[in-house]
Amino acid sequence: MYEKDELTSLASFSTIMRVLKKDPNFNKYCTQHRVKKGTKVILDKNRKDCYLLESGFVKYNYIGQSGPGLFFVIPQGRFISIPFFKDQFIVHGELTALTELVWWKIDVEYLRKLLLLEDPRNFIVLDYSIQLGYYLYIMTKKYYLSAEHRIYFSLQRCSEAGIRIAENQIELPSFLTYDLLAEFSGTSKGYTSTVLGELRDKGILLSSKKPWIITDVTWLDDILEVEGLAKH
Repeated sequence: MYEKDELTSLASFSTIMRVLKKDPNFNKYCTQHRVKKGTKVILDKNRKDCYLLESGFVKYNYIGQSGPGLFFVIPQGRFISIPFFKDQFIVHGELTALTELVWWKIDVEYLRKLLLLEDPRNFIVLDYSIQLGYYLYIMTKKYYLSAEHRIYFSLQRCSEAGIRIAENQIELPSFLTYDLLAEFSGTSKGYTSTVLGELRDKGILLSSKKPWIITDVTWLDDILEVEGLAKH
């Protein structure tokens, strides 16, 4: 077994880039791109490239009749999607740039060759699979929560992309809006506004202007701990 942060460090963005640059054909098969906020990209089963996010935040939506509401937010430094088996992507979906992005578009066969040579113990794929498994767990768990607790949970998840400005306070990311929080939570904008108003009245949240600030992170964590949704 690994320590909590050990595997993540073995599969960090800098480690992945170092592996990719081992081959002299790096510039042919790996290209860096700037992506505008709001850009959408469909990932289908026939794609030959994968994406490594250097900066920014991406929302990954599942496609299909069961897709609406099934999504997660990918932070910088991580793969957006890679196949576990040759020529087989098991997760298909739509990407939405929540902020301006910089990502690397990488030829899958090139990635496979480099991982076989430079990462024979599969640290990078293992780290990705653990993260994907966690995303699937929290998506399933979220939909057993009450509407109110789904909003709490979405705030907690967004706080992981925020800035800790004091011991028990976090500034939430600028991309978060009432509409987006309602979408994340599977609730109406009106109900979301009501719950946020209650949090403001309790002194838990400052959201009358940007940036929003959670003023009592412990209160939020304690409620979700009971639901089995402690921070990862």
